Amino acid sequence: MTLWHKLLKLGRQHPRAAGVAGTVLLALAGLAWLWQHAALDTRTRKDAAALAFEQDPDAWLGQPRPVSDFAQAAHTGQLKSVGIANGKTGLVLYTLASGDKASTVVPGCSALGCAGTVLDGIGERSVAAGFTLVGIDVDGRSTSQRTLGAVESATPPLLLMLVIGGGLLLLTRLQTQAGQHASTLATRPQTQFADAIGNDEAKAALNRVKAFLHDPAQYAKLGAAAPRGVLLVGPPGTGKTLLAKALAGESRAHFIAVDGSYFTATYYGAGVAKVRSLFKLARQHAPCVLFIDEVDGIGKRATGGPGGGAESEMNRIINRVLVEMDGFDAMDNVVVVAATNHEENIDEALRRPGRFDMLVRLNKPTLPERQALFELYLSKVKHDGHADCATLARIASGLSPAEIANVVNKAASNAAEQGADSVTPDHLVRAVETHLLGGEVSPMKELLTEATRHRLAYHEAGHALVGHWTHAGRIERVTIEPRGPGLGVTYMTRDTEDPLYAQGELVSRLAMMLAGREAELMVLGSVSSGASDDLKRASELAIQMVGQLGFSNAFGLLSVAGIPKELLGPDVQAKVLDEARLLLEQAQATCRDVLTTQRRRLDALAQQLLCTDVLSGEPLKALLDGATAAEIDAVAQTDAAAHADTAAALAA
Repeated sequence: MTLWHKLLKLGRQHPRAAGVAGTVLLALAGLAWLWQHAALDTRTRKDAAALAFEQDPDAWLGQPRPVSDFAQAAHTGQLKSVGIANGKTGLVLYTLASGDKASTVVPGCSALGCAGTVLDGIGERSVAAGFTLVGIDVDGRSTSQRTLGAVESATPPLLLMLVIGGGLLLLTRLQTQAGQHASTLATRPQTQFADAIGNDEAKAALNRVKAFLHDPAQYAKLGAAAPRGVLLVGPPGTGKTLLAKALAGESRAHFIAVDGSYFTATYYGAGVAKVRSLFKLARQHAPCVLFIDEVDGIGKRATGGPGGGAESEMNRIINRVLVEMDGFDAMDNVVVVAATNHEENIDEALRRPGRFDMLVRLNKPTLPERQALFELYLSKVKHDGHADCATLARIASGLSPAEIANVVNKAASNAAEQGADSVTPDHLVRAVETHLLGGEVSPMKELLTEATRHRLAYHEAGHALVGHWTHAGRIERVTIEPRGPGLGVTYMTRDTEDPLYAQGELVSRLAMMLAGREAELMVLGSVSSGASDDLKRASELAIQMVGQLGFSNAFGLLSVAGIPKELLGPDVQAKVLDEARLLLEQAQATCRDVLTTQRRRLDALAQQLLCTDVLSGEPLKALLDGATAAEIDAVAQTDAAAHADTAAALAA
């Protein structure tokens, strides 16, 4: 194969690169033609004598003579023609009447002229003596010097052209190859819907998409529009990526996953090329689920501002995504699944029917789902088998699947750090506490005085006792270990996760919130700043009950939240606050009744907390309602001496 055929083959394989190379060559050829044309135009304007000197200057330059010989020839009238070099100060080429050729360099010449030298007045002498005098463009250097100079002068423009050509070639390659590395992301996952615990409503919605991916011809035969896009909306960690992967696994389809930042690029236009290449790849791997995580990264159209070109590029990327989704054929068998935590940031053009046809909302797992998640993740670690997943699920209310996985991993890490043989229930509960309270046990624990620990024990015991006896919820765990901002915590859960709250339940919660402060006041005769957060939350709940939930005698069916702000005068606000204060006072009275009648249990609970720092499970339940009066009296008697000492210390 000849070189020409090889180049032709390469050009066919890489047409864009060949186009760039051709552009560079044409530019170079154009410059060469312009240079030659300018040189020819210059030569046509010169006389024969000047051209004779310029066509073969080496014939004169090769015969250098002293300037005195030139002066003598000029004085004796032996000169036939003289050429003075333009731009080369003092260089003279001359021909004698005998035909001899010679050159010389006249000293004393400068860019301003040759006054006071042998060339001074050479024009008048040429007229008087009758020899030809011309200005010539010659280079006084040797052939090798001229060659080296030509190379040096040609190097900068050549380098410039090479840099420009290389930059164009690089940009072309970046734009043509943008998104091609996504081919490594095309996989066939084995994940199934059963692997994604919870979100049954979302799974049911995705089954329609699964049916389309299985048999798109059925949709086309009936004239039905197949789903093109699914938008998964939900809090972080609720399993959006897992559901998208499960959809591909259930449908036996390829799965391509990218995120919103994938489409951004350094070079203008490369992001659009990535969109084009990615959708082309999805069609090549049909049936295919194309998953775009954090789609709000490209889903918000800019409407002008200081972003300038960046905003314009982002708009072009969004437009290209719209065009690609509109271009889906009924038989393309490609579905775009996008996920976001910020639904409000998605452009309306993306959310309209025909693009993202289906909106699927994901929620935090329910109580049974959290229990199943704990069982699932515990099966992946070595544990002693005594973990109560039902209790863990209750105290882990509000946690997402990702957070539950992190809790179990944290428990396993703690067990490994302690050198334990397996993960125990205590490791798991402490991991949940760390997650909910925002940190491990604080070093503040070692700094607490015995009097402060005594106050904390009665404070948390009051919360637990009143919460239990007013049926505010199930008391799961009580601790006086400081974690994060809290010095102690009482964990209470509901038996169900019913979204409705009865008035009686909320009244009981008010009593429980105030119980810590009331226990301090009853036992120690004073209160502390530890109840500040309890009072804040209780006040907020009381105001909400009066102003929004309809639990008000003064306002009846009127909701303060529905009253325009201009009608909310001081009298309305005062009535809300007065009735909220009345609710709090009634809850305070309830606290005092329970704490007075259950004083022995309060003392026993506080004493046990001082001994163990943490109470949960059967020991806690026994102290709340299972211990006999004699057992409680025994605990109270053992606590009497310590209580007296603590009271004396507080009085001091």
